[in-house]
Amino acid sequence: MAVADPPQTVRYQLSLDTVPASVPAARRGARAELAARGLDADHPLTDTVLLVVSELVTNAVRHAAPRSPRATLRLDFSARELTVRVHDRHPHCPRPPEVPHEDGSGGWGLSLVHELAALSGGLVETVADPDGGGKTMLVRLPLDG
Repeated sequence: MAVADPPQTVRYQLSLDTVPASVPAARRGARAELAARGLDADHPLTDTVLLVVSELVTNAVRHAAPRSPRATLRLDFSARELTVRVHDRHPHCPRPPEVPHEDGSGGWGLSLVHELAALSGGLVETVADPDGGGKTMLVRLPLDG
């Protein structure tokens, strides 16, 4: 019996300065890569992915920049799943608060990312770097055929 090759994964990666201008740059790069993979503006997952990218890169800019002058956006495409990863070198591994901060100081974006992933049948993980000096926010979203 032959063993099937594992599904191919196509990766897109973009290194970003942790500055506000990187948020729209990340969205533009992600939008172009989604379109190149057949997920155009009308695909039901496109808006979700772009919002997830915006929120995760914004968090890196707002919270990680003092310790991480750069962040990396990576999109991994397989036959069944799209994985969005944003890595920075700040050691804090955030968790969404039960309720976003009432003063508007935070918590809304990460809560939104978790909600969008859940609505899409996906999940969110925070993966610490092996050396404890950074982390990757990882969002797995299923692709419908």
